[in-house]
Amino acid sequence: MKPRVKTSREVIPHINPKRPVFVYRNLHKKCLSVQQDGIVRCHVDNIVLEDCEFRVSKAGQRRVRDEKKKNVHAKVKGVVVPHPSDILELEWDTVYYNPYRTDEFTEQVTKRHVTGAKFVDIEASGSILTWATEYFPMEKQNNVRTKN
Repeated sequence: MKPRVKTSREVIPHINPKRPVFVYRNLHKKCLSVQQDGIVRCHVDNIVLEDCEFRVSKAGQRRVRDEKKKNVHAKVKGVVVPHPSDILELEWDTVYYNPYRTDEFTEQVTKRHVTGAKFVDIEASGSILTWATEYFPMEKQNNVRTKN
């Protein structure tokens, strides 16, 4: 059984903190799963990552849409921030992903599709906050589906 922890700081003993991890929502366990080297290292309620990329597997997304059954196909890649209290005062953007409504992770206010961010704060509830958000180029924004 994988360890269950509450915060980024508690994730550090279970991973190599110098290397990136992949984080995804675990709907069965109602938490986030932290994966490194293809292995789930632990589960966490909240995690803050740095130098992040948002990844969506198009094949997995297609399966969700075809079968109407969720699977792990969207992840955030980044390096765990052991002391996130240092960045709490930043102005954060809200990002969401819904495989039935959008093709990519999407910024809530502008509806622009997100590729990455300097910092990402993820909650097991599904809340995703980003700082220094990076977006797809505008010409690609128009070619990506978003349903309201």
